[in-house]
Amino acid sequence: MSVKQINLDTLIDNVKKVEIRIAGKVYSIDIDDGMFKKLTVLQADVGAYFSKLEEISDKEFVDMGENGRQEFVDKMFAELKNKLIIVLDELLGEGEGNRLYSKLGNKVSALSFLVGQLRDIYLDSISKKQEKEQEQVNRMNKYVKPRRKNRK
Repeated sequence: MSVKQINLDTLIDNVKKVEIRIAGKVYSIDIDDGMFKKLTVLQADVGAYFSKLEEISDKEFVDMGENGRQEFVDKMFAELKNKLIIVLDELLGEGEGNRLYSKLGNKVSALSFLVGQLRDIYLDSISKKQEKEQEQVNRMNKYVKPRRKNRK
C-alpha cells in the first residue's frame, strides 16, 4: 500500500502584509484575523444603522418634526463616522481616519467603501498559486508567437 503525499503549501499563497495607497499615502497593513474581526463588526454596525433608518415608518418620521428628523439623521451619521474613524485609526495609524474623511470629501460612504475594500483584501489574502501562475502564462502567451509545426 502506498501513501500519497499532498503538499498544500505549494498550492496556497498566504499574504500576511500588504501595502495600499489611499488618498496619496501608502499604508502597510497586517492581514490577520484581528483586522478581519474589526472590519466585520464595523460593517455589521453600518448595516444596523441603515436598517434602523429603514425601519422607521413614514408616520414616525413625520411625527418627529423637522428638527427631530434632522437630529436623528445627524446623530446617526456622527455615530457612523466616529465608528469608521476609530477602526481606520486602529488599522492605519492614529489620526488617519480623520485625514481620510477629509481627503475623501467628508463622506461616510467613502469610509464605508474603504472598509469593504479592506475586508475584501483579507478575503483574497489566501489564493491559489496555480491561478496566479496561469494568469502569468496567459499574459506571456499574448506576446509570444506560436511555434511553427515541423515542416516535412
